[in-house]
Amino acid sequence: MSIWGWLLLGAGTWGLAVVLKILADYLVQTRTQIALRDWVAAVLSGLWSSACELGLTAAAFWYWSATFADALVLAVGAALAEFVLLLPAAISANWQKRTTKTKEAAGWSAFFAERAVAFASHLASRALLWLGVAGSGGLAAVGSAFGFFALTEAIQAYGQAKEWDWLNPRILGTFLFLQITVVLVQVALLILWST
Repeated sequence: MSIWGWLLLGAGTWGLAVVLKILADYLVQTRTQIALRDWVAAVLSGLWSSACELGLTAAAFWYWSATFADALVLAVGAALAEFVLLLPAAISANWQKRTTKTKEAAGWSAFFAERAVAFASHLASRALLWLGVAGSGGLAAVGSAFGFFALTEAIQAYGQAKEWDWLNPRILGTFLFLQITVVLVQVALLILWST
């Protein structure tokens, strides 16, 4: 498959995963009467998100016999699809509010900082997943990729449920520090298991 095919496959697997996540969220909210604690709902959301995004990605790696470079291009496609979907919402949020230039700049800085870390997270999780599916990492790499991705998604879901002020430098800094730490652990495992 060409580089463009892998890029589109990354965007497509991410898009299909989003549809599956929204569908599951709708079904759970309309069919159950159970009120879950925020942290339980966040953990379940993280696990489901990981199963959808990385499950589809693992299937693509296996079916098309992906190389490491293919895995990275697929990750870029997923990250770009997410960026393209979120950018209009960010523009709209800043467009409708009458804010000072300083606050607007802080909002854009937060958006781009979070997206940069999310981009690195897409690369690290897909690379580690590839190592388990097509490389020498085996189930340990697959499990680590799923687990770390679920963790990052769960923390984000918990923050949304608790309505964290993402523009608060302390909250954003702590969140980004944790995300970067997870990315670095995944990269370390990737290096450790690929040698």
